[in-house]
Amino acid sequence: MTHDKLFVYGTLRRGSNNYYAELLAETTRYVGQGAVAGRLYRVAHYPALVKAQAESENVKGDLFEGISAELLALLDDYEGDEYAREMVDVVLEDGGARQAYVYRYVLSAESLEWIRSGDWNQPDRRQS
Repeated sequence: MTHDKLFVYGTLRRGSNNYYAELLAETTRYVGQGAVAGRLYRVAHYPALVKAQAESENVKGDLFEGISAELLALLDDYEGDEYAREMVDVVLEDGGARQAYVYRYVLSAESLEWIRSGDWNQPDRRQS
């Protein structure tokens, strides 16, 4: 049984050298790249998505579908207590929109580096 769609923006994105990213890619269907409203911060070697502070702020990532309840449970454990899974609107590159789960950071991002591009895979992640 599949549960729903999942939008990922950091260590679970396509091409990531991560067991859980590989599991996601192998067991689900890649829909495409898209964006969700939010701000992206660097926690350490992984990012944090928090609510946007302006309408123009969005976070880029990948959308997958065919997420089983078992896979969601594994990913919930992987994301841990720092993140809460919630439903958001995803705008795809082709302009289409879908609803999907995303892991939102629940701790304070006040002291973290803001990634203004909103893209964890973009090389320039300077704080401005």
